Amino acid sequence: MPNIVFRIDSVRAERYGLEPVPQLNINMNIMFGKPEKKDSGYLLGFVIKIDCAPPVASIDLKGVVIVTPLNKDEAKALEEEFKKGVPYPLILTVYSYTLPLVSLLSREMGIPPPIQPPQPPQQPKSPDYHV
Repeated sequence: MPNIVFRIDSVRAERYGLEPVPQLNINMNIMFGKPEKKDSGYLLGFVIKIDCAPPVASIDLKGVVIVTPLNKDEAKALEEEFKKGVPYPLILTVYSYTLPLVSLLSREMGIPPPIQPPQPPQQPKSPDYHV
């Protein structure tokens, strides 16, 4: 299990209006940059963007995840995973780490927090062949 360290670089939360809204949809996007190899680990930038529909508020978080493998086998496994994309367990770890901050900001702005974890990417299904 690699060591994971978080650094939050930027937090922005803004409420656009105070009028009540009958129905509010909240969209949460987690975007990752390309992993950068640094010393013995990887730096992976992320941005979390939360928007509401209708547009009454928005929250943006920017940060970095530093993933450091404990041994050479783990380093090779991480390198292979990063070639395919960001591993789903790492996405959940970023979500779990930032959720308390996002929830606090949401509460202070008077909007419900986005509590649904991100869904794993869909794997293309291989065709079923029947004879």
